[in-house]
Amino acid sequence: MRLSRPRVLLRAALLAVGATFMFWRAWETGRDARAGADGRLLAVLALVEVLMGLLALAAAALAVRALRGRPRRHTLHLSGEMHKRE
Repeated sequence: MRLSRPRVLLRAALLAVGATFMFWRAWETGRDARAGADGRLLAVLALVEVLMGLLALAAAALAVRALRGRPRRHTLHLSGEMHKRE
């Protein structure tokens, strides 16, 4: 299925917003980890949130990269006498 350019841009924007949210949550969780008793668990949770943010950023970058125009190529090249018309 081929998505239109505006839809791909919308997906990329939403993924970037999600990544920003995950980075913000990781920062908040890391701050709570330094202040609270469950520091180790919260630190691991902050790390997972950072990784999810990075994954969302990577997906957004790939979506934007897919918008770049590529020249059309013919993938099927038949050779032989059958296709020569003289």
